[in-house]
Amino acid sequence: MKIRLLLYTLFFFFFSSNVYGQAPVNDDPCNATPLTAGTGCNYVTGTTTNATATVGVPAPGCANYTGGDVWFSVTVPASGSLIFDSNTGIITDGGMAIYSGTCSSLTLISCNDDGSANGLMPSISATGLTPGSTIYIRFWEYGNDNPGYFSLCIETVTPCATTS
Repeated sequence: MKIRLLLYTLFFFFFSSNVYGQAPVNDDPCNATPLTAGTGCNYVTGTTTNATATVGVPAPGCANYTGGDVWFSVTVPASGSLIFDSNTGIITDGGMAIYSGTCSSLTLISCNDDGSANGLMPSISATGLTPGSTIYIRFWEYGNDNPGYFSLCIETVTPCATTS
């Protein structure tokens, strides 16, 4: 009897815990995870597990977006150019869009589905961005039917020196 009570208590605790089923911290743009652009591609891991659809932001228009997105942010370097790349994890087919503006008023810049050399993952190369501004990165799994881990990197692009 005591073992059964203990098992019921553990079962109830596990399934009623606030941690279980909780959306990621970066589930909306105003809680975007800040990343730093590097001179090389240094991947960081993210997850779409338990992510929800963002409301009030223009739909990305690519990669079969149906919700389950997470957000990152980066400050544009002096060059005004960035490369956003992703790599597989549990997610093997992702979508990504970049936005300018403030977290509560975003404008879509670009969206990509399969541009990365890493399988069916997205990659975006953006130039002409305003140095010092914040770019918001939206990432989701294609069709939102296989949530999980993925990797993302943001690389600075140094302009070529001109010769006379």
